[in-house]
Amino acid sequence: MVISYDGPINILLVDDHPENLLAIEAVLGDLNYNLVKCLSGEEALRALLKDDFAVIVLDVQMPGMDGFETARMIKSRDKTKEIPIIFVSATSKETQHLYTGYAVGAIDYMLKPFVPQIFRSKIEGFVSMYVSNKKLQLQTDLLHQKKKELEKINNELLRMTYQLSKAEAMTNVVTSTSMDTMVTFDERGTILAVNKALTTMFGYGEEEVIGKPVTLLIPLLEPDISGKTAEDGSKPGIKPEEVTPRRKDGSWFFAEMKLGSTMVEGERIYACTISDISERKQSERELVRAKEAAEIAARAKTEFLAMVSHEIRTPMNGVIGMTTLLMETALNEEQRDYAEIIQKSGNTLLNVINDILDYAKIEAGKMELEEVQFQLQSCLDETLDMFIAKSRERNLDITCTIDPAIPEFVYGDATKLRQILINLVGNAIKFTNEGSIQIYVRAAEQSNQGGNRQPYKAAKNKPGLDVWQTGAPASGEETVNPLLMLEFEVRDTGVGIPDDKLPLLFKPFSQLDSSMTRKYGGTGLGLAICSNLVEMMGGTIRVEHNVPTGAVFMFTIALKRFASGKAAPSELPALPAPEEKAEPSRKGAFSFLAMLEGTVGEIGAASEREREEAEGAMRERDDAALPLGPRSVIGGNDGMSTPPRILVAEDNEVNQKLTLRLLGRLGYAADIAENGWQALEMAAAEEYDLILMDMQMPVMDGLEATRRIGENKETGSRPVIVAMTANVLPADRQRCLDAGMTDYISKPVRLEMLDDILQRYLAEGISGRGKLPAH
Repeated sequence: MVISYDGPINILLVDDHPENLLAIEAVLGDLNYNLVKCLSGEEALRALLKDDFAVIVLDVQMPGMDGFETARMIKSRDKTKEIPIIFVSATSKETQHLYTGYAVGAIDYMLKPFVPQIFRSKIEGFVSMYVSNKKLQLQTDLLHQKKKELEKINNELLRMTYQLSKAEAMTNVVTSTSMDTMVTFDERGTILAVNKALTTMFGYGEEEVIGKPVTLLIPLLEPDISGKTAEDGSKPGIKPEEVTPRRKDGSWFFAEMKLGSTMVEGERIYACTISDISERKQSERELVRAKEAAEIAARAKTEFLAMVSHEIRTPMNGVIGMTTLLMETALNEEQRDYAEIIQKSGNTLLNVINDILDYAKIEAGKMELEEVQFQLQSCLDETLDMFIAKSRERNLDITCTIDPAIPEFVYGDATKLRQILINLVGNAIKFTNEGSIQIYVRAAEQSNQGGNRQPYKAAKNKPGLDVWQTGAPASGEETVNPLLMLEFEVRDTGVGIPDDKLPLLFKPFSQLDSSMTRKYGGTGLGLAICSNLVEMMGGTIRVEHNVPTGAVFMFTIALKRFASGKAAPSELPALPAPEEKAEPSRKGAFSFLAMLEGTVGEIGAASEREREEAEGAMRERDDAALPLGPRSVIGGNDGMSTPPRILVAEDNEVNQKLTLRLLGRLGYAADIAENGWQALEMAAAEEYDLILMDMQMPVMDGLEATRRIGENKETGSRPVIVAMTANVLPADRQRCLDAGMTDYISKPVRLEMLDDILQRYLAEGISGRGKLPAH
């Protein structure tokens, strides 16, 4: 390739006389050079900083910086030291100047006046050398560039060669060591190549399958799959597909095939990988069987719990109920002590049963939260009222401190919050012989600060219970954040908790004193239930030592705010405004929703404890015992009072007597049916206003009897049917509703519970009888 130089050719002319410069320009003007004229050495040096020059014509004698000094400066710079310099001088000191000129680096020396032809030829010679050097430099740069490109290409070739070798080696390793069979075949389905795993998986040698159809290995694979395309026109890609290949011995096995394709020299080539998944299929079948067995075991467990609960609650109903009736008779002091011991023992046994059922439901993942509006202060009052008598016996002070910034009304599950507090406060009293029990409620992000405490009057002002409110009352500012994290703290001055017991504290069946001679008793499930309930409510629970003695239990829960006096947020269920919420009535205390909508804890442990609390609270609010004597209902067109007709369907003789005695204490008479079939016949023959129906009875159970009674009666004449049963598991609620029952009483049945049901459905009028809407 011919290299040419098309750049400018600059010649620097330096002389302090302009006429000399014009003379030189006249000699060189027709050579198409770029002549740069300078009148001093300093000006020449500035020009050299800007451009490259082919030759410099320099006068010797110049004012200021002469030609020799200028030449020395030019030769001292790397960029300009190679530029040829021709001295031109008119001095008579030719020999001396000639020597000095060559000494400073000049190429030539001419005297004025010079011969134009000689001067011109010298300039053309130097320019020719300049152009040749430029061409050589360009060629050198080009060669250097080409060398770099060649080195780059060579390195790329080496890298590609290495990668190809590595890929080939890796492919060989993969194909030779893979447990999966790899088969390559063409569009006609002819096998082109296989790997060594073929022999292990199929029993064929490589030579036995090369050139054979791929259906020899995978019979259901289409022999000509060239027409198989996706909806978008593309060929099949790598997608797992279950197939059933066939071995050489004719046996079948489960496999997963991945099929892919590519174009090779205009022909589509397919490759598939076959993985034996027989063991995986076997594991899946075993897992299905294990799952079915676990489900059967879970159902058996649930049925066993239901059976145990029913079988224990049925006699407990007689024990507790008859003991209650016995204590209302004339007894001497010794007999009354015995009766009280029986009653306390029965209640303790019932609490143990309730704890076990609570934990079983939590463990099964069937515990559900409800979200209702409730007053936090009332919830605490109702909880602490239960422990007034016991705290008086031990001379313990119970105080409750509530942060006034917390809204009066909140949304959440009050029943489960009450259950947590009952467990923690009950434990605190059980393990505290002297001192106090302190309960603090505050926003989770706030610390427990003392502040000025001002007495706060509780909803139920009971002796022995002090409720305090810290700081000043809330200003009533509107709350924006709907979520409210509350921290509850239960602090006691009891025996404390040893460090080695702390890790086991919230585990089921673990107890502070688990020795054979343990002092405090209990199932060891209370704190485990608390821990699970707290987690369900979006919080955490922990325990610390109380200094100098005792323990501190702290837990947080997430509730929803309800600004006092404001309407409920749109995303929350429609509930009565706070100002409409009055003191809980007897009817509200034992609603069907409260007893059935929630959990076993509500029907079981919490509900039993709440009933005890509500009974005592009602008695103290009314300052009198429940009124006894005959109840009357509105019936007929003349407005005359008539006694209601009640039927008790119960197969247990003790519970029959107990129910009749309880009804008698309330002033009612009733008929007895010993099974569901007899109840059905009696309900067809008589117009009963209310039927108390047991669920489990011989001949026909209560659910079937209820359904048939509903089918035989017109809507307006259906009696109110209330389940009175020992079945308290969550599924029992829906079964009662589906069968057509109106309400529910769990055994053991208490006098006040029964009175509440009768007041609700009989004193309100028979005209409303019939199946009520499901809750």
